[in-house]
Amino acid sequence: MTAILLALGSSVAYGLTDFFGGLAARRAHILLLGAMTQPFGLVLLLCVLPFWGGELSSEALFWGLISGLGGACAYVLLFRSLAIGPMSVASPLSAIVAVVLPVTSGVAFGERLPVLGWLGIALGIVSVVMVSQVHEDAPHPLTLKVFWMAAASGVFISVFLVALERTPDDSGLWPLVVVRVVTTVILVVGVIAAHAISRPTAEAVKLAALSTTLDVIATLLFLMATRQGLLTVVAVITALYPAATVVMAKVVLGEHLQWVQRAGFVMAAVSVSLLAVAV
Repeated sequence: MTAILLALGSSVAYGLTDFFGGLAARRAHILLLGAMTQPFGLVLLLCVLPFWGGELSSEALFWGLISGLGGACAYVLLFRSLAIGPMSVASPLSAIVAVVLPVTSGVAFGERLPVLGWLGIALGIVSVVMVSQVHEDAPHPLTLKVFWMAAASGVFISVFLVALERTPDDSGLWPLVVVRVVTTVILVVGVIAAHAISRPTAEAVKLAALSTTLDVIATLLFLMATRQGLLTVVAVITALYPAATVVMAKVVLGEHLQWVQRAGFVMAAVSVSLLAVAV
């Protein structure tokens, strides 16, 4: 039950990360935002690191590097798709793709669930699909470019999550620190190479800082959840994060919420309940 609660917390935090990060990406170049926010996230982690403990082993370093590479690619693709397309589609679409590899990996790693658990996973995936439905009058159009960017971001999110789950339990926060170092280097080099250095607005900086803080919290909760529960379960619950993005997009941006999306929220709740009973 603890793992499920941590995964739910991670899901909400990731959903809010997407929303505020998407708003920031509509106000400044995505690489510039990344070059600013990733170091900020690294500082936050370094402040907590002395109180958390853990050992930086070669295994933690390796998986942290892989996770960081996946995270950097996912960051650029996801927030760009959120900036130019409807958030109520881009975020769920990335989640649909992102949940497949972790679940498959969990099975490959030998994780087993009762029938009730698999039913919960199936309902969870379907609920994400239902939440992804978009109305034709969405403020930002769904284009083929947005579709493929969001889908590709889901692949890299999968790499990020699976690699993070493979880090040793005794490594503490070190894998997250390694991830942030990798993403910081990649995005700083990227913004310099793209000549995207400029002065962002104060609003963009505030939104980006809030998004980064939530992202650090979400990733920390996910890491804690995988160390206490099964990846197959934690990944599906975490993948429900578009629900928070969609709700915020409706409340703040006025994006239309269809009946099928509302039904998807109900199915998501049923999915989490079944998983809670199964594990």
